[in-house]
Amino acid sequence: MSSFYDRTTGNISGISPLASLGSEFPAYGSRVSITSRNNMYETQNGFYNMMPMSVNNLNAKFDLRYDLPENKAQQLVRFLELKSGEQFIEFDDPSDFYKKVSGVCDNYAVNHINKQHYEVAFSLEVFQASSILNWSGMSYINTSYKTWSNGQNFKKYDILYSGVNSNKLNNFYYCTEDHTASSTSIDGPTGSSARWSQSFFFEPDVGIQNDVKMRVDTVDFKNSFIQKVNSSRNISLVNWQYKFENIDDQKAKAIFHFLENKFGYRRFYHTPSSVYNRLKVYYCPSWQHTWNYNNSHTLEIEIVEDPLGIVPNDQ
Repeated sequence: MSSFYDRTTGNISGISPLASLGSEFPAYGSRVSITSRNNMYETQNGFYNMMPMSVNNLNAKFDLRYDLPENKAQQLVRFLELKSGEQFIEFDDPSDFYKKVSGVCDNYAVNHINKQHYEVAFSLEVFQASSILNWSGMSYINTSYKTWSNGQNFKKYDILYSGVNSNKLNNFYYCTEDHTASSTSIDGPTGSSARWSQSFFFEPDVGIQNDVKMRVDTVDFKNSFIQKVNSSRNISLVNWQYKFENIDDQKAKAIFHFLENKFGYRRFYHTPSSVYNRLKVYYCPSWQHTWNYNNSHTLEIEIVEDPLGIVPNDQ
C-alpha cells in the first residue's frame, strides 16, 4: 500500500464538513480587530494629509475560538481546509453585534483539552466590506439609528440620524444622556441645550496612561556634544490608547458605530479626560472588540491627534 496520498484533500478523511459557521457558536473571549489602510504624507510643522487607500479601507480580522467535542472539531477543521485559504467563508454573528460578513481563513489551530473537549481557533480576515459605500447602514456593526421627534424618549448612547447637514456622513449624532425630546431648538441635535454630540464624548476606564514624544531635532557635534533643536511647531502631540472594559451592548455599539462612521481617517473632536483641558482633533486608525459574555464587551481603541486641529465639513 502506498504511503503517499493527495494532500490537497486535507488532513481529515471520511468526515462531512460543517454546512456553515452558523451551525456553531464561537466562545466568549473571541476578538475582532479593525484596521484602516490609508495613504498619508507629512508636510511642514508636523501637519499631514491623509486619504483612504480604497473604498474598502476598513479591514477586519475575526479571531474566533470554538469549544467543541471531537466530531464537531473534525467537521469544523474539515470545513476550513476545504476553503483552501482563499474561498470566502460567511460568518453570521449569533450575538447580533456584527452584521453578516464574508472573509477568508488561511490558518487555524487545535488545542486538545481532553478526549471530548477541543478548542479550534482561527482567523477570518475581511477585506472587501466597504463601510464608505454602505455609510447609512455600516458594513460591520449591527445596529439601528433613530430619527428625532417631539415627545420621544431617548436613552444615553442612542444613535440619531438627523438630516440637518448637507454632508450625509455628518448627520449621525449620539445621545449624551437620557431625556424626552421637547423642542428642536432646545434639545434637538443642534439645539441650544442639545443632548446629542458628534464629538468623542465616551469616557474610557480610569488608569489610562499616555506617552508624549516631543518632535525635536538632534544635532550631534562629533567628538563634542549633542544639542536638541526645536525646528517646527506642533511638537507635543497627545495620542491615546483607550480601554472600555465590560460595557453593555448599547454603549459598545454606539462607540463602534461612531468609529466605523469615521472610516479610520475622518477627524473628530475630543477633549481628553485627564490633566489636559483643550479641545483637540483626532482620528482613529484601529480598534479591537472582545466578546466577554452576554451583554458585556471590551473595546480598545487607538486615537491619534491631528495637529491641524480642524474637522473639515466635507471630509
